[in-house]
Amino acid sequence: MMDSRIKLRHLRSFLETARLGSLSAAAQDLNISQPAMSKSIRELEDILGTQLFDRSTRRLSLTPAGKVFQQHVGSGMIAL
Repeated sequence: MMDSRIKLRHLRSFLETARLGSLSAAAQDLNISQPAMSKSIRELEDILGTQLFDRSTRRLSLTPAGKVFQQHVGSGMIAL
């Protein structure tokens, strides 16, 4: 069962950040501020209890958990 705390904005933020590899670029595409984007990703990771992005370099990359989550969220968004 999906956690009811996860909102569509979390999923859109996650998918766009994963696609672009940048919080600021994803925020610009979704017309929200970079701090709001960062907060949304942080909230999602807290809800899921796992880190979705590797932040060790300038460009964000998905962790193994992030890759699995991306597949499921991507499928779900297509179904919607």
